[in-house]
Amino acid sequence: MTITTKEYSAMKGLPKKVESVCPECGKVLEAEHYEKDGKVYSKKTCPEHGEFDCLIWSSVEQYLRAETYAKDGIGLENPDDTTAKGSNVIIKIGDKPVSLKSSTSLANIDLTNRCNMTCPICFAEANSAGYVYEPSFDQVMAMLKTLRDEKPIKCTAVQFSGGEPTIYPRFVEVIKAAKDMGFAQVQVATNGIEFAKSVEFCQKVKDAGLNTIYLSFDGVTDEPYIQARNRKMFHVKLQVLDNLRKIEHPPSVVLVPTIVKGVNDHQIGDIIKFAFDNSDIIRGVNFQPVSFTGRITREELEKGRYTIPDLMRDVQEQTGYAKPDDWFPVPVVSSVSKYASAYLGRPMVTFTAHPHCGMATYILKGEDGEYVPMPRFIDVKKFVMGLDELADAMEKARFKKWQLFKLVGLLNTCIDEDKMPKGMKKKDIVRLIKGVMSDSSKKTLAGFSWNAMYIGAMHFQDAYNYDIERVERCAIHYVTPDLRVIPFCAYNGGPYYRMEIEKKYSMPIAEWKEKHKEEAKSLENALIVPEDQRPDQ
Repeated sequence: MTITTKEYSAMKGLPKKVESVCPECGKVLEAEHYEKDGKVYSKKTCPEHGEFDCLIWSSVEQYLRAETYAKDGIGLENPDDTTAKGSNVIIKIGDKPVSLKSSTSLANIDLTNRCNMTCPICFAEANSAGYVYEPSFDQVMAMLKTLRDEKPIKCTAVQFSGGEPTIYPRFVEVIKAAKDMGFAQVQVATNGIEFAKSVEFCQKVKDAGLNTIYLSFDGVTDEPYIQARNRKMFHVKLQVLDNLRKIEHPPSVVLVPTIVKGVNDHQIGDIIKFAFDNSDIIRGVNFQPVSFTGRITREELEKGRYTIPDLMRDVQEQTGYAKPDDWFPVPVVSSVSKYASAYLGRPMVTFTAHPHCGMATYILKGEDGEYVPMPRFIDVKKFVMGLDELADAMEKARFKKWQLFKLVGLLNTCIDEDKMPKGMKKKDIVRLIKGVMSDSSKKTLAGFSWNAMYIGAMHFQDAYNYDIERVERCAIHYVTPDLRVIPFCAYNGGPYYRMEIEKKYSMPIAEWKEKHKEEAKSLENALIVPEDQRPDQ
C-alpha cells in the first residue's frame, strides 16, 4: 500500500476540548475551544496559575472551513533504525507522550545560535543565551542521515536555520553535503546580510546546491525593521536581490515577514506587491504572525494577537488580489501527494499538517495585469475529493497509466477557462498538475513560466494558544544532535525543547570565545551596526 493519508482522528467543530499547557508552569491542561462574537477562543485553567483565555482565530467561519480538509498522515515508523528506541517518534509535553502523525515535510537544522544581529522577536534568542550552541560538522552529517533514513517517507527537504546559519564555519560544505545525500530541496533561513555582502558568496552557495533562500523581510521601508530588528535593513534586502541577479540560475527567494500588530501589518499589501515586482527572483511570501513568550496580561494578549484570518482580511483590503475564501489549509495538497504516491507506487512527501497551522493561496498575474487567485478558476473542493477517489482506484488498478485519462477528465470538469488569467489556457494547468504528480515534477515546475506567486501564512504556537493536536500533526520538524525529531512548536514554544537541546550541546560563551578568538572577534565586529543601518536619532 502506498496511501499516505488517513482519516482525521481529532475532534472537529465547536465547542471542543483539546489539550494545552499552562503558559507559566508548562503543566498539561484541558482547554476548550469556543466561539464568541464570530471568533474562536481557547480557555484553560491551571490550579496554580489561574485562568487563561486567548483568541486563536478571528473568524469562526474560516476556522470551520479549514477543518473540512483535515487529514492525518502516516507518521514515522522506524525509530529503532535511526536512533535510540522510540526517541524520534515519541516526545513528551509535560508527562504526556506525543506521537507524530505526520512525516517530515520540511526539516530544520539549527547550525548555530550565534547571529550577526540581535532581534528581539527571534525564536533563538541567539546573543542573550549566555552560551554557544554549534553542532560539529560530523553531528550535522548524522542529523542529515537521520532524516534521509526516515520511513516510510524519506525527508526530501531541509532548511538550515539558527541563529544566523550563514556564519556557520562550514556552511557551504553543509549545503553541498545535503545535496549529495539526495535532498531535493536545500534551503536556508537568513537575514540576508552575508548574501548582500558578496556576489561571490551567492555563487558559492548556489554551486553547492542551495535551492531556496527564506529571507526575513518585515516591510518595504525601514520603520518595521527599526522596531522589530533595531536597525534599518530594507536596503540590505534589496542588495540580496541585486546580488542574486548577477549569477546564472540563482536560488529562488521566499520572503518571510514576521507580522507584529501595529508594527508592519499595514505593509502586508505592499510586501506582496514588492514580491510580484521582483518575481524574477521571488517565488513566494510566507507570513508568520508573531508568537508571544513570557507572561503578559489578557488585555495585552488580546490587543497584540494577530491571527491567520486577520492576515487573509488584510491581504484582501490592501491588495484586492484575493479574498479569504481563496485561501486553503495546508492539508488540501495532501490529495495530490496521495494520488502521486498511488501512481508512482511509492509513498511521496505528504503535507498533513493540522488544518489550523497555516493557510495559503496561489495568485497569478495575467497578460492584462489582472491578479487572479488559482481557486477562482479551479473548483478546489471538487478536485481534491475527486482526486482522493482516483487515488483509491489507482491502488487497485493493474495499468496505472490508463488512470491518467481519468485525471485529465477530472481536471477538465474542475477548471473554468473563462475565469483564468488573460493569456492562460486550460491545457497549461492540466499539463502543470499532471507533471507535478509524476517523476518529472521539477522539470514541469521549471517550465511553468506564468507570473505566479505563493502567498501563505504559518502561525507557530506559543504557550497561550498551544494545542497538542497541532503538535502531533506538525509536518515541520527539527532534528537535533541526539538524533531526535521534534515538531517545530514543541521546539520553539510550549515545553520549549530548544533550551534543553542547546544547553545539552553548548559551551559557555566565555569558553567559546577563548577557543575561537578569531571568530569571536569577527562576530563582535558584525554586531556593530553599520552607520547607514542605525536608526535616526
